[in-house]
Amino acid sequence: SSRRRHTRCSRDWSSDVCSSDLVAVGRNVRPNKRGAASSATARALSRRTEGSSKCSAVSCRALHRNSSVRSVRVVDRPGAEQSTLYLGRSVPDPTQPDYVALEVTNSLLAGSFHSRVTMNLREDKGYTYGIYSFLQNHIEGSAWMISTEAGRDVCEETVKEVYKEMRRLSDEPIGAEELLLVKNYMMGTILGDLDGPFQVIGRWKNIILNGMDEKYFYKGIQTIKQVKPEELTELARKYLDPDAFYELVVI
Repeated sequence: SSRRRHTRCSRDWSSDVCSSDLVAVGRNVRPNKRGAASSATARALSRRTEGSSKCSAVSCRALHRNSSVRSVRVVDRPGAEQSTLYLGRSVPDPTQPDYVALEVTNSLLAGSFHSRVTMNLREDKGYTYGIYSFLQNHIEGSAWMISTEAGRDVCEETVKEVYKEMRRLSDEPIGAEELLLVKNYMMGTILGDLDGPFQVIGRWKNIILNGMDEKYFYKGIQTIKQVKPEELTELARKYLDPDAFYELVVI
């Protein structure tokens, strides 16, 4: 987007972070009151790193910062053939009404093998072997992330094509066959996620940490089955604004 501020740097950040920095972050961050187990774990970790010091009560929402710099290019790998790309923006957490339908929208965009971005950048243009989008779940807020590695000479075109597919999803009708394919993919993924005790407990962890119950799981399945193309188009218009996304490209 022409309105984005771009920042370029070539410094080595690894030497700038040490254990005292992490302790300083831990001193000021504690999970919200949701989930006693999560808070207890945070306190235990704090005692291990700082002895008897206490964490101040800072809501996770306070950690979000609206930066005027939304696009960063890190020139770190001279001569490398590929660049690493991340795009992301904040979205509602799983307790909010839009979340499950957003997961369906995500699968249409780049969250499945037959998604629009994958078919464009991998199958049509050959810019990347694989590109993925996903909702990264956090308490009190989530992030919509898109990541890939693309040829160094086509990384900027890759970003443009991702945004182009966002606009298409917002502007063009979603076909019934395309949506059915995505719904079947998501239902199959859920079945795979329940194959074994660790997968089941992973599902429960997400439900418990967000203060929900088993009704969320069943309601989510119904949403996937029943959501209409028009609803997903509205969500795309609401959340897939390219100017709302942050960019990080390591070249």
